[in-house]
Amino acid sequence: MNFEIELRYPGTVDAVMRMVTDRAYFEQKYRLLEVADFAIGSAQSGADAFSIAFGFRAPRQARIPDFARKLVGDAIRVRQLERWTPSERAGTIDVEIVGAPVSVHADMRLEAAGSNGSRLRLAWAVRCGVPLLGGKVEKLVADDVRCRAEADAAISVGLLSAYL
Repeated sequence: MNFEIELRYPGTVDAVMRMVTDRAYFEQKYRLLEVADFAIGSAQSGADAFSIAFGFRAPRQARIPDFARKLVGDAIRVRQLERWTPSERAGTIDVEIVGAPVSVHADMRLEAAGSNGSRLRLAWAVRCGVPLLGGKVEKLVADDVRCRAEADAAISVGLLSAYL
């Protein structure tokens, strides 16, 4: 399943890019999102590359029907890798839902929106390798991603002031 999300920020592209390429931002954001067991596995920042790998456990945001509950469980264990190329204002997110036959990928593009605003466009692809139920599971995971994106954006807007 493919879908897009657009998040808006009240700050310049440069300020938002400083934020999303800062390890401390991820530590603060996930603490405020109140996920369990958040841990950064690695973070690398170079002249024109940033990557961060981390994991956490969180309750599902979307309601999961009984047929899919055994695939994803009551809490979701996530491993995530985010990469940015700041000069291109582009990046990717790769999400592994541990123990589930699901893959989640997003291509990100940060753009100016107005004189002092920014928008982050995320093009998501959710895939599930379960025959017959795959499409339904993909929709459920996509709904969960949308819920998490809204919560993420709200917290990120609050954290952005430190980067202005």
